[in-house]
Amino acid sequence: METDHTFSSDEQFFANLKNYCKIDQDFDDEILKIIVDAAALMIARAIKWESKPADYSDEPRFKIALMKQVKEDFYERGITADSYRPVLSSGIDGLINQISSEVNTDETTEHDGTDNILLSSSGDQSGNTSTGQGTES
Repeated sequence: METDHTFSSDEQFFANLKNYCKIDQDFDDEILKIIVDAAALMIARAIKWESKPADYSDEPRFKIALMKQVKEDFYERGITADSYRPVLSSGIDGLINQISSEVNTDETTEHDGTDNILLSSSGDQSGNTSTGQGTES
């Protein structure tokens, strides 16, 4: 898989991120860029599995969620990272859910990989023709 460097290579975003994280030095920039790429992919996939960070390059809520996650990952690393990691005081779950609900407008008609009853856009069960549900005799 090719790494998406949309945000780590954006000089304006990277400068804003460093300001948000209160990072004044440059010697951690490469580590910070790796964290940015990983967090951007994680958040994009949380919104919609097939999406890429570049899909959200113009979405300010994605950028805020990314900055929050990167700040946490940057400062909560080290020897205590595995044993003590407090929950984000202002988490990114709300932002992810909000963007996800706008992106996944066809959730009711897509197959979710389970045997759940699927609804068509009109609300009937015609999306489940393989189980015989939603068909009239």
